[in-house]
Amino acid sequence: MQRYFFHLRQGDVFEEDPEGVLLDSDEAALDEAVGAAREMVAEAVLNNVLIDGRRFEIWVHGRGLITSVPFHSVIRL
Repeated sequence: MQRYFFHLRQGDVFEEDPEGVLLDSDEAALDEAVGAAREMVAEAVLNNVLIDGRRFEIWVHGRGLITSVPFHSVIRL
């Protein structure tokens, strides 16, 4: 198991995930990020909040950045 961090970035604003989550694989981390992003997008839509530019950056302890998940990529239009 590895510790994955899901930092949130929107433009120049960076919100660090200080705790992270222990997960089995990069794929599990991606699934976690996509699910969380969908929840946040749904809440943003309900509150009429712009999501443009928001993304999760998935970091692994000891390995660094492995991928990012733009919020717009988790919705179907």
